[in-house]
Amino acid sequence: MFVLLKGRSREEAFRIGKEIASLVTASNPDPVTLKFEKVYHPCFLLTKKRYVGYSYENPEQNEPIFDAKGIETVRRDTCPAVAKMLERSLRIMFEEQDLVKVKSYVERQWTRILSGKVSIQDFIFAKEVRLGTYSARASSLPPAAIVATKAMLSDPRAEPRYAERVPYVVIHGEPGARLVDMVINPYGLLEVGSPYRLNELYYITKQIIPALQRVFGLLGVNLNKWFNEMPRPTRSTLAKRQSALGHGSRDSSSIRLGWNKKPSAKVARIDTYYMSSHCTICGDTVQGSEIFCSHCLKNEAVVATVVAGRTSKLEREIQHLAAVCGHCGGADWIVESGVKCVSLACPVFYERRKIQTELRV
Repeated sequence: MFVLLKGRSREEAFRIGKEIASLVTASNPDPVTLKFEKVYHPCFLLTKKRYVGYSYENPEQNEPIFDAKGIETVRRDTCPAVAKMLERSLRIMFEEQDLVKVKSYVERQWTRILSGKVSIQDFIFAKEVRLGTYSARASSLPPAAIVATKAMLSDPRAEPRYAERVPYVVIHGEPGARLVDMVINPYGLLEVGSPYRLNELYYITKQIIPALQRVFGLLGVNLNKWFNEMPRPTRSTLAKRQSALGHGSRDSSSIRLGWNKKPSAKVARIDTYYMSSHCTICGDTVQGSEIFCSHCLKNEAVVATVVAGRTSKLEREIQHLAAVCGHCGGADWIVESGVKCVSLACPVFYERRKIQTELRV
C-alpha cells in the first residue's frame, strides 16, 4: 500500500509513516501488525505491482537505492539493452529532474545502435522453451522455440531441456517478413563474415521505445516523436567496405596499396554489390569505385601509414584478447583459431569476434 504525501519532505514522510503504522497496529488485535517499510522519493507508479523509484529505509540514509518491481529493468523476458537504457534514463530523471537530459541520452543511445557501435551481447533475448506443449492450432511457434527447432534439425542433441532459456537475436529480413522469420542463433550473427545484420529498428521501435513510453508517458512524453525527429546517422557497414575491396573493377589506389582481396562467398546481401561512397580514411564522399578520396590520394605515404597503423592496432588488440582468453580457459599458440571459448556470457568473446571481423575487411 502506497500513501502519497504531497508537499512533504522525506523526514516528514518517515515520521508520518511511522505514526500511521503505530495507529493501525494499535487499533487491531495482536498479532496483527502494520509494518512501515520505506519511503520512495522520487518514484513512478505504473500499474499494480509495477513501480520504480529511489527508496530510503531510514531517515539517516543518504544514498538512495534504485528499487524497481515488475518493469523491464528487473524482468528476464527482454534484452539487456532495454534494461540498461531504461534504468539509466530513470536515474537521470530522478537525479536531474530534466526531460531534456533524458531526451539527449536516449537519442545518443539510438544513434549508437543505428551506427552499429554496440555490443551484440546487449541485444540477445533468452526465453524459456517448452517443446511439446505448444498448440498445434497456433500459426507459429515462439521465436525461441523456432531457433531451438532449427538447431535440432542439424543436431538432434541440441534439443533444449524443458523450460530452458534459448538465446536468439533479431536480424534484418525480407520486406514484410514476420518476426519468426528474422530470428537466428546468436552464433550465426557473430560468425566472421556473417551475411546477417542486427535489426536495429526492431529493437528500438518494438522493445526500447515501448518500455520507455510506459514510464515517461506518465509525464506526457512521446518517445516515438523523439525518435522520428532525431537525425539519422550514416552507417558504413562492413559489407560495403568489403564490396569496395572485392566487387567491381579494381581501382588504381587499391592496386598500388596491394589490396587485391576477393569477397567472401558467404556474403550475399544486396549491399555487397554496391560500392562504398565514403573514403575509408577521412570519410568524405568519393566518386565511382574509388576507395580513397582525391585529397587522401595526393599523399599515398599517409594513406599507407594510416591503413598499416589501423591494422597493427587491431592485431595488438586481438593478441591481447587472445591472451586474456588463454589465461582464463586455455588456448593454442595460434592467435585467431587457438581460442576455443565461445561463451555468450563472456564480453571478451564479442570483442574478439568484432576485431576478427574488422581484420578480415
